[in-house]
Amino acid sequence: MTFKKNMAVLKKYDRHLAQAVLSTQCGSDIELVKSKKGIPSLRVSNISLHSLYDPVKEAITWVEHHAKELGNAGEIHVLGFGLGYHLLELSKASDRSIIVYEPRLDIIKKAMECVDLTSLIYRVKIVTKNEVASVKDSFAILPYKPSVNLNMAYFENIQDKLRSLQSISRGLRIVVVGPIYGGSLQIAGYCSRALIKMGHTVEFIDNSRFSDDLFLARDISGDSEKYNKLSEILTTFISEIIMARCEEFRPDIVLSLAQSPLSPECLKRLQQKKTRSAYWFVEDFRLMDYWKKIAPHYDFFFTIQREPFFAELEKEGIRNYSYLPMAASPEIHRPLELAESERQSYGSDLSFVGAGYYNRRHFLKGLLDFDFRIWGSDWDMNSALAPCIQRSGQRMETDEIVKIFNATKININLHSSTYHRGIHPFGDFVNPRTFEIASCGGFQLADRRSEMDDLFEEGEEIILYDDLNDLRNKAAYYLARSGERERITRNARKRILQDHTYEQRMKEMLKIVAERTLEPTLWSNEGENVQSLLDEAEDDAELSKYLSRFSERKRVSLSGIVENITTGEGDLNRMETLFLMMNEFVR
Repeated sequence: MTFKKNMAVLKKYDRHLAQAVLSTQCGSDIELVKSKKGIPSLRVSNISLHSLYDPVKEAITWVEHHAKELGNAGEIHVLGFGLGYHLLELSKASDRSIIVYEPRLDIIKKAMECVDLTSLIYRVKIVTKNEVASVKDSFAILPYKPSVNLNMAYFENIQDKLRSLQSISRGLRIVVVGPIYGGSLQIAGYCSRALIKMGHTVEFIDNSRFSDDLFLARDISGDSEKYNKLSEILTTFISEIIMARCEEFRPDIVLSLAQSPLSPECLKRLQQKKTRSAYWFVEDFRLMDYWKKIAPHYDFFFTIQREPFFAELEKEGIRNYSYLPMAASPEIHRPLELAESERQSYGSDLSFVGAGYYNRRHFLKGLLDFDFRIWGSDWDMNSALAPCIQRSGQRMETDEIVKIFNATKININLHSSTYHRGIHPFGDFVNPRTFEIASCGGFQLADRRSEMDDLFEEGEEIILYDDLNDLRNKAAYYLARSGERERITRNARKRILQDHTYEQRMKEMLKIVAERTLEPTLWSNEGENVQSLLDEAEDDAELSKYLSRFSERKRVSLSGIVENITTGEGDLNRMETLFLMMNEFVR
């Protein structure tokens, strides 16, 4: 009768777990014994999970022992289920959410058979796999020692992951490395702001200051081999600057975004410091194949595509990948109250914002009979689209793009392709524009993508089109129905705020990092070991000679070297000048 009552409640709140419990056979090492108080106790593999005298009193004492932790917790994670006595008492003492970890389904089944848990089951989430549940900002970890002793490896792993999440909730030191140029530079900024908002200490390394150097290398090199060599030298130089900043900042995690200039050698040095490295590849893997060179060197590699990209990563022997789609920054991509003059300047029935990729130049010619404007760069001003192209194809800044999304009745979203004349038939990733238009409260018609179904509900939060004729029909339909447009845009913005902000993406990223646990880093406040620096510099006579002046010290930092230079006398030599330049870059 007890089992039937418990299972009826469990089926209501966790149908999958109920089915698993029903189909589980109890192990031969499980022994149900009667305590001195006449209520059941449990022995498993000769380990008593509860008192053989008074299991309830023991449970009360266990809760009292953790009273201080309970008072500060927004959520409670318990390691071990047993027969549930300690959980029943815990549920009486606290109204916080309770998550219980128990790898053995047969122990849960025995509890359901022996103890009335109906008042508890609706209060707890039971986790049986080797993973942690989503956590709130503050939570307590309460080990139930008999259960932990019974399954030591499982619970140590869970506890390590939870402690990593606790470190994250308290705030980490994170370096965000931006690319030298490109759209992902803005995304790096969005990630930095999101991480700061989450309570982390963030150092954003803006490498756009080196864009002129990279373009100069491209312009003066006569062939790709020379350009690649110059680019490699520049990347090495920037990497060393980034590492110097890391030595000062001492990060727990370094996050790089598309084409960030961080060399494999520097990533290896980060690993030696036990600093986790993550890369968010916000590119199309079919067009940008440099992922093959960089992914193996990062601890975590995040992608905006799943299959067939995952299969390609597997072929290369890369296993450290996870899916992380794009997002919006609602503080920036937001609804605006536009003046009438702004609506006149930025508004139209239909508009497109973006670069003039091959497919867009062909496909968008089918909209010339609409009130249609094109905003962005790399368009052919001698084509049939020229009358629609605004400001002679000038590149638009974010604040104006947000105004365009707000002022336009229907924003056209067409993902880029360099080799199709229309919609990419195998398009998968969803571009930032999809999220940004929705976050601005703008209405959009977007081309169909295989990943879209998991991100937005078609017909309620977004309208998709399959070809030019479909786009034209839907554009005419929704232009005539402002009420339907407004309903969909409200739903879309609500979905963005709920699921698709950069803050939520960073939370998911850090949760994945925590799954592999965060160890204390080995950065030293005192700088680098001088002898190690001398050993590394032995092939560079000039650098080795300069560093030898610090040989009486055990450690030296960049700031210490700079202080030595600025307090010295005489003209600066080449090494001193280089160290001063490096210090300027990392400040």
